[in-house]
Amino acid sequence: MFQPASLKGESPVPIDEKIRRKYLILYILIIILSFIPCSLFEYWYVTYFWSETIFWIFFLLLPFNGLVAIYIIQFSAILASVLILKVVNLIHLPKEGVFKRSLQDRDYFFWNIRNIIKKWPIYVMASNPFPWFKTRFTLRFFGVKIGKKTICDNSWISSEFVSIGKNVIIGMNSSVLSFGIEQDNFILKKVIVENDVIIGAKCVLLPGTLIKRNVSLSAHSYTNHNAVLEENSLYMGHPAKLKKKD
Repeated sequence: MFQPASLKGESPVPIDEKIRRKYLILYILIIILSFIPCSLFEYWYVTYFWSETIFWIFFLLLPFNGLVAIYIIQFSAILASVLILKVVNLIHLPKEGVFKRSLQDRDYFFWNIRNIIKKWPIYVMASNPFPWFKTRFTLRFFGVKIGKKTICDNSWISSEFVSIGKNVIIGMNSSVLSFGIEQDNFILKKVIVENDVIIGAKCVLLPGTLIKRNVSLSAHSYTNHNAVLEENSLYMGHPAKLKKKD
């Protein structure tokens, strides 16, 4: 039976435990790079405002300083990750398919490497005080397509091979998974959600799912691997089945 690789919800970038410690230095490098611009900003802030004549401005602007620091770290983390990802993708280009769940398999191995690279900026994203700078904003930098007027900030979306159209609503705690485990196989296939789709709370879309225009998926439903939900329809169940067609 097909199972999602992870539903912990902390970040859409799970990593094989066999590789996590070995490449910890890469994760730490991205964290250090993301803090360098912030450190320079804080140095300027302290040296400029900490003086006998305008020291009161230093304390007055502290809340603003904290907010700016959050965004500097987030943008720096994204920039560092995207640049490193471009280099890694030149070595091995991401592709869809069914692969062996073994680090000897280059596609599975590099999927884990990509997740290590993306994990820090996505973690920082989760602490952003403004919801529109969370899922939609950060995942677009990693190639995830999310259309205009789409609401998905309280959902769990894979960081690659996902395309979501315009005017889509994805309910709270729903998961859009472009990856999964089936026994000894690792599956990586694009999930496509077309325009004007409504996905209820706590739904799960498994790899290869195609949801066509104007579909409603009832809460607590999940799709099968490679499922196709036809347009102008209502689906529900485990797995999701057609209940009504307009």
